[in-house]
Amino acid sequence: MLVYREMGPDERDLDWSVTSRVMRDRVLMSTLEASQAQGEKHAVVAIVENGELSETYVSPESAVMKAYPFDPVRQAFDAYNPHGGVCLLIVRDDAVAISINGLR
Repeated sequence: MLVYREMGPDERDLDWSVTSRVMRDRVLMSTLEASQAQGEKHAVVAIVENGELSETYVSPESAVMKAYPFDPVRQAFDAYNPHGGVCLLIVRDDAVAISINGLR
């Protein structure tokens, strides 16, 4: 069962590694931009297994909210401006964290 838990101080390196890899992935960023062109907000979902990034994909807000129905996720989407950043959801072990990062 997944829970919402911010990345702790002991996960700072993991957070930085995942965030920087996602933000440097030109194909992923192009997919995100194209997906949001019609106005619906999307997030990049990053799946981490055993401390390693195993999968990334772009998902619409509705699908993210269905899979991860946590108040902080909803609040992040409410605050997210798709023209000024990237909404990144990191799923690791049994926990989920979300952040909004400035565009490259």
